[in-house]
Amino acid sequence: MENASNQKRVPPCERISREVSVAFVQPLYEQNIGYMARAMKNFCLEKLYLVSPRCTLGLESRKYAMHAADIVENAVIVEKFEELVGKHDIVACSTGVKGEEPLRRHVSPAEMAAILAESTGSKLVVIGREDWGLSRQELSLCDLIVHIEANPAYPSLNASHAAIILFYEIYNKYHLYEPRIERPPRTEVEAFFRYLDRLAETLGYQETERERLALTIKRLINETRFTKRDLRALFGIVRDSLNAIEKSEKQEKNTPSK
Repeated sequence: MENASNQKRVPPCERISREVSVAFVQPLYEQNIGYMARAMKNFCLEKLYLVSPRCTLGLESRKYAMHAADIVENAVIVEKFEELVGKHDIVACSTGVKGEEPLRRHVSPAEMAAILAESTGSKLVVIGREDWGLSRQELSLCDLIVHIEANPAYPSLNASHAAIILFYEIYNKYHLYEPRIERPPRTEVEAFFRYLDRLAETLGYQETERERLALTIKRLINETRFTKRDLRALFGIVRDSLNAIEKSEKQEKNTPSK
């Protein structure tokens, strides 16, 4: 593994508050915003985003937040979930239902937290809507999909209860692990996938095949402690292959036929 930092050890709580943000998607009830803020404060989280809230943000949310009212007062409201994805290097989303897509493995809260704690970069933990969670499109934007195992007969957890489980695991793992993986910035990851898609298209892959390829590589990057150095090596192979093919095609086009 790549050692990301040889600097003086940063206290776990300071690392958490600096690196990890929380997004609550379209909250329906003020009291749940308050409970969310309270849970965040318990485990050293400070930055809260509210994605297109369906309730007002007023006295009730601050009342339920109790000593975490400052988190509610400083919460940032954004209109679209997509706005946040590009600003964070790792996005972890919680879902109550396991999907059937074999290329998107669900990780446990403990696995998710270990990946966050061991990696550099900015992280976002996303809590879905109280009434129906996250859409398929929203989940497709997530780097890690977290599933909390619960009673199969009644698996749905209240949003703030699910959040407490995730926040506790993050707090715990940040006390156990140092950042030893230099995470590739999201800008580099997105550039890599653009080149990968161009290469696959040049090789004759159909759109569905290209999507499956991208999902496979995305899972590799997100779940195997992929480093910035690893990505750049892979990026170099993809870019050089694409350039070689395009150069060959250009030469072939310019060669007069006999």
